[in-house]
Amino acid sequence: MRLYCIILLFAFTYIKGFAQEKEPHIPRWYVPDFAAVQYAGSIGFFSIGAGYDLFKEKANVDLLFGYVPPAYAGDGAIRTMTLKFTGEVIRLQPNPTTLIHPLTIGTYFNYTFGHEYSSDLPAWYPNGYYWWSEAVRVNVFIGGNVRFITNRLQQGSKVTAYYEIGTNEIKLASYTQNVHALNIWSILHAGIGVRYHFAK
Repeated sequence: MRLYCIILLFAFTYIKGFAQEKEPHIPRWYVPDFAAVQYAGSIGFFSIGAGYDLFKEKANVDLLFGYVPPAYAGDGAIRTMTLKFTGEVIRLQPNPTTLIHPLTIGTYFNYTFGHEYSSDLPAWYPNGYYWWSEAVRVNVFIGGNVRFITNRLQQGSKVTAYYEIGTNEIKLASYTQNVHALNIWSILHAGIGVRYHFAK
């Protein structure tokens, strides 16, 4: 996993640098602003991907591909795709090279690949039997992050370490319908990750 993440990081760094060197005066909107690696968070045992900074780096969007090894998935490996939106609510800057966001909020849509996960309910379920999709989960979360300016790989690049705590629509519905049987901790999931922001 570590080798794969390093290869991905250098690949994005090369693409970003090549696009800037070729025509530096023309912005390449399709080149990602950062590469990301995440552990847990209900989107995979680990996930890798890339994304874009929005609204002058006050928000971002990630596209992540997750993987759960068979040892943790049960019958076989699980592969997922996640589209995540994160907004930074509070911003603190203790020094010129460090930026702290003690509160972030966001949502993400997670899709699980495989014929055993249907995006709509199989025909053998009667109408109204389940109201949710087997393959698609909608999540909400809160979290925080710390961003550092670093020159180790690129002059003026940034590294963001973040954490998230969230839940999805099924867990939230189960909790509201079984408040006396479930506690809030039983419906939460957590994840941690790192984003490497390419120099601009």
